[in-house]
Amino acid sequence: MMKKVLAGFILFVLYSFSTFADIKYLNWLDSSVQLRKRIDLNNKKLELEFQPGQWQLIRPIELDSLVSQHLPPRTTCYSFYLGGSKWRFVLAGTGIVFEFDEAQGLLSKADRTYYAGYNFGASVFSRKDTLHSFGGSGFWNFSQALTFFDEQSKEWENIKAENLGPKSIFNGFHGYDLKSDLFYSGGSEYHSFLSKQPTEIDAQFHAFDFKTNRWKLLGNIMPKLLEAKGREIRWSGRYFVQFSGEEVFIIDPVNNQVYHYQNNSKSYKTVPLMYIQEGIIYGYWDEEGGKRLSINIAELLKNSKPIGQFYSPKSKLNYILAGLFVLVLLGIVFTYYRKNNKRFQLNLDEQELTFMNSLLASPEGCLTTIQVNDLLGLSKKNLDNQRKLRLNIISNINHQIYLKYRIENAIVRISSSDDKRQSLYTLKTDVLPILKQEFS
Repeated sequence: MMKKVLAGFILFVLYSFSTFADIKYLNWLDSSVQLRKRIDLNNKKLELEFQPGQWQLIRPIELDSLVSQHLPPRTTCYSFYLGGSKWRFVLAGTGIVFEFDEAQGLLSKADRTYYAGYNFGASVFSRKDTLHSFGGSGFWNFSQALTFFDEQSKEWENIKAENLGPKSIFNGFHGYDLKSDLFYSGGSEYHSFLSKQPTEIDAQFHAFDFKTNRWKLLGNIMPKLLEAKGREIRWSGRYFVQFSGEEVFIIDPVNNQVYHYQNNSKSYKTVPLMYIQEGIIYGYWDEEGGKRLSINIAELLKNSKPIGQFYSPKSKLNYILAGLFVLVLLGIVFTYYRKNNKRFQLNLDEQELTFMNSLLASPEGCLTTIQVNDLLGLSKKNLDNQRKLRLNIISNINHQIYLKYRIENAIVRISSSDDKRQSLYTLKTDVLPILKQEFS
């Protein structure tokens, strides 16, 4: 008998969970009435929660044929108001986009998504009337993907950043700031999927600039925020609100400041369903309604105390040291250049200058041995001494030309075509215009 009762209880529990899992709703907070609305996908009706947990029918709705074909077992969504009577819903983790026209009572599929399951917990937001989905997790991996919903192709397209950003974008401080047109991201969970390696928290805080398509590292997040247990973070469009047990932190990423809620007579805890509109957090304890929570972020700030910077900016000392290093290096190079430039100046004596000026002025472009001897005053010396002195003088000139211009043997000795016994001294073709400028 007991076995039958137990079996019946198990079947009841399984049936209850199965029934709950089959109930599918698209929920959102309608700011025009400050009440929740939902689409009951099973019964095809639009409902309004006029009291916590009490729903009334607004009207029956229609689903286009593609909607029912693309519903996952469980349905959670991000909602976006398009204006008029139209709303957009992005199903979490799937990339599926539904469009709802409340006036016509029609829910239709707006995308052509094929692959799904890669971006659960992504940061989904609207920028310039375009849906974006950054990061998330799925398929046993954390994502760094930056995507937007292309209205023409009706598909999610990739944004290719110019540089690398955070290690992942999941379960951290993530949000798009309309005023600065920046997407903030940091404090994400990540790991490398090695055996026995725990999940880690990325302490870095970045900003993605849509104008430059680049990530900028702003600094490291305050350790106190990352170490808090059970942290739940919501982005209001201006502030991050972190719930950590009985504690609440309001974080201003623009002014880089953290505020700690100090009111001991009242405390707030995160609830399963939360919506943020116009600086107010609305919370619901369960899908059907139940207790409702309302938190005014501005009121929290009045009763909060600043406790320090949200992130530690990159130290300017590194830039100063790098700048000093560059200056010292430039000074060394400049000094080296000056010394070497001075060292390699052509420092010719009177004989050598006479020789070079005559060689450059020669119509034939060369000097005979006899002409060289006369120029250098070597005619009265014996042949051996003449040859040695000519060789020394020309060798010294060639050496100095090499030091300055890195041209070897600029002055060459060749045999005369008229008299093979007679030598001629001439300049290489490539050095001739250089030396003409040098001695001009």
